[in-house]
Amino acid sequence: MFVLRTILFLSPLALCMGEEPNPPEWPDSVMIFGPEDLEDPDWGSNATTAAEKEAQAQRKFKAESAIYNAWLKNGGQTRIVGEPTARYSPYRFWIAFKNGTYKNLHVPIGYYVHVAGIGQKPEDVVFVGGSGPHVPCHNRFPGPGQLVTFWRTAERFQRNGSMDWFVSQAAPIRDVIITEDLNLHAKGSYGSGGFLANSMVHGNVEGGGQQQWFTRNVEVGGEWRGVGYSTVFVGCTTRSNQRRMEMNTCGKPELGQTVVKKKTPLIAEKPFISTDPKDPSKFNLNVPKEEKEAVGPRWSTDNIVYGFEKVYVTKTDDKVQTMNAKLAAGLHLVITPAIYEFDEPLKIERDDQVVMCIGMASLVSTNGNALITVAPGLGGVRVAGCLLEASPKETKSLMTWGEEGNTESKNASYMHDLITRVGGPSFSGNTGAVATAEIQLSIHSNDVVADHLWLWRGDHYNNQVINTDATETDRIGITKLGELPNPHGLVVTADRVRVYNLAVEHATEDQVRWSGEDGEVYFFQCEIPYEVDSVWADKKFVSYRVLDNVKRHHSYGAGAYNYFNLHENIWMENAFKVPASVEKTFYQPFLVKLAGKPGGINFTINGKGPGVGLTGAVHERLYLNNECEPQEEPKEEPEEENSSLPWIVGGVIVVLILIGVGFMMCNSNQSPATGDGDAEMQKRLDN
Repeated sequence: MFVLRTILFLSPLALCMGEEPNPPEWPDSVMIFGPEDLEDPDWGSNATTAAEKEAQAQRKFKAESAIYNAWLKNGGQTRIVGEPTARYSPYRFWIAFKNGTYKNLHVPIGYYVHVAGIGQKPEDVVFVGGSGPHVPCHNRFPGPGQLVTFWRTAERFQRNGSMDWFVSQAAPIRDVIITEDLNLHAKGSYGSGGFLANSMVHGNVEGGGQQQWFTRNVEVGGEWRGVGYSTVFVGCTTRSNQRRMEMNTCGKPELGQTVVKKKTPLIAEKPFISTDPKDPSKFNLNVPKEEKEAVGPRWSTDNIVYGFEKVYVTKTDDKVQTMNAKLAAGLHLVITPAIYEFDEPLKIERDDQVVMCIGMASLVSTNGNALITVAPGLGGVRVAGCLLEASPKETKSLMTWGEEGNTESKNASYMHDLITRVGGPSFSGNTGAVATAEIQLSIHSNDVVADHLWLWRGDHYNNQVINTDATETDRIGITKLGELPNPHGLVVTADRVRVYNLAVEHATEDQVRWSGEDGEVYFFQCEIPYEVDSVWADKKFVSYRVLDNVKRHHSYGAGAYNYFNLHENIWMENAFKVPASVEKTFYQPFLVKLAGKPGGINFTINGKGPGVGLTGAVHERLYLNNECEPQEEPKEEPEEENSSLPWIVGGVIVVLILIGVGFMMCNSNQSPATGDGDAEMQKRLDN
């Protein structure tokens, strides 16, 4: 059944027990469909009479219109040259599909849109024909294409055929089955992704011009192709015995590098919502159990399951005090798609509690407060899917896990798809250039595992005082020296903290500071702030610092990129600074000079390793290669990079290089997975 809003009346008994309604009262930002809502009246429908067929046609039209309305508001892509729109849209959407098969459906995924199957396993929700859930690429050269395709997600379905996922950061895809190819780039394009986890791709993964990519617990039937700088595989398998996916391969400027960890040391998959198998009108919150040494995708039904009677589903106008009262009562929390202003933290103070944001729900600090705090000493906590934002009032830390100096925990806790940002959207009559936070994420409790983080200080922002949807042109400003104060992205003081896919960008001092023992980071991507000057360089900040007290720390495939756009001859001394005992377990770090004015990075780590910027070459990349095997030469020539910059000239066009970490163009030769399905859908709805 197509559900936009469900209204229930609770029995007196349920009220006395403090139970929540199941199904809940979903807000309008939630759309839930069943196959019956989208059946073609002439193909596969139970409709037989003319009246029944007309009724089914109207039902299908209503459902398709709701899906496409999310794209019209938040798609942000145009077929004309220029910046995408809707980058800071005020709208949020969760589009969910119940068990069944969906035929010839087009589901383009725009900014702040979350598409999910809500079966027990990915194969319970199947998309056949059409383009299914996908991210297209319409901002053709000289537009930025994929480089600003952030803030969206898809999970838990099967795509029969190929699938396009033309994205950059903060666009995770997980728990999917793709029976043909997964395309991560439009032909002739470049992107800056990305994250793929717990999935199966029967065909090839076409990485193309993606600069970097992290993949965890994925099985690939064909080959993994492309990706220019660095590819990190953790717990992945290859049916074709592809050498690249089975061992570390040394970096070469023209081929990039591959880092392989054959097993995922410790993981619990992201919590998910499903319909109740005994009563499809009701919903369950499923919490996957912890696993050690995991290999390949796993979709167990042996999960911890909470009926929504034990889950509070927020109303879009809820205050944080209401949510805290529900958490204090022992309920789990699902935060529905909306923008929430918090004047105090959301407080997690119980073991095994789940806080899950759907539809890219955004939490904004308004009172100098943290947005989420987790009490010290807890275990089994799960936080997933939230977008945390700073405001003009300075915040010590947007999220604080534990308490510094009190690091004990009962057992492991998990974060999934946690995204933070300082700057970008406008707030309360200000442009997007006035936010501030000292730290984006602080972890002070032992045994916290993070599965996909993007901690972003804006290199660009909304240069107007309101946030607009896809119907209006974005006015983009470029961050200048002194704007958006944010010294650190991540600070870790606890032991045994693991991060799978850590991206931290543009923080103004040490972007990562790590003082706990036995830390592990699998994939690190970092852009140094663009606008810095010689005063900044003299202070010898680094992208990733492990403090001198630490004896044991592991890093796999850490990359630092520089693009100094305002001042000449800025030289960062080291990208990474670690104790001598940690150097040997800092595997395959690398550097990239993207473009910009003369300057660069002198050394990779601790005054050792290659530096970039000495030659003045664009897209210069150099590798330390301290734990790898020589690469096999590719059978085909790699796609030539567009390293020339004739299109970097004043006005909006200069934004195209500043806002990305590479250069791209999207032409009309998109993969067959998408074709022109979105245009067909729009034409059908218009008629």
